[in-house]
Amino acid sequence: MNPIIGIVSCGFMNERQFVPQTYIHAVEASGGIPVLLPCTSQEETYAGYTDICDGFLFCGGDDVTPFLFGEELLTDRGHTDLNTDRSHLSLMRHIIDSKLPLLAVCRGMQILNIASGGTIYQDISLRPSPSINHVQLSQSRADVSHKVTLSSNSLLYNICGESLYTNTFHHQCIKTVGEDLRITGITADGMIEAVESVTHPFRLGVQWHPECMYCTSAAMQKLFHEFIKFSSNSKVIHVV
Repeated sequence: MNPIIGIVSCGFMNERQFVPQTYIHAVEASGGIPVLLPCTSQEETYAGYTDICDGFLFCGGDDVTPFLFGEELLTDRGHTDLNTDRSHLSLMRHIIDSKLPLLAVCRGMQILNIASGGTIYQDISLRPSPSINHVQLSQSRADVSHKVTLSSNSLLYNICGESLYTNTFHHQCIKTVGEDLRITGITADGMIEAVESVTHPFRLGVQWHPECMYCTSAAMQKLFHEFIKFSSNSKVIHVV
């Protein structure tokens, strides 16, 4: 049976929860069975999620409420939702404890980092060094915008090689890296574009949107295929 991938809801919109079709398509096209997981305040449901699912995908979305990583509000950019943030962070911590495969995209990478004890910059302008524009203005979200250089001896390096060109749609970014994570991808301005677990074989966060590039990039297809492959063996690995 193909692995079941829990795609975590991006959040709320007009009393509805949503997940963009691009995430669902990327999981299906790579051989996974997508199951949409709603944000909930009932943490007792999380054990059911990790019983059913073989891997988890955290999507992009809005900003993270600053006081959840120990700061006051420092910018007037973006939007936050405390209920979504609390749900994502508590579920992320449960998934980390479950030791199941995880792919975290854009905001998802920031949630992974915060749940691991790290922090983020509320806006790229707050970084001490100059930054390139990380919110591209292209007509298509599949268009590439910058180069990401990958660390050798990393999961991403093994999948994609020394570097790759990606899209970019974020104004927040990682500041301090969380426990059990290491930086494995950066752009020319030193922006952290990827982090990986130092102990888990597939716990990966990327700042770009590989699901939007799935139909145009062999590297993004390979990334999702590797995620599905690790998820298909996750329960065996977890039991051992």
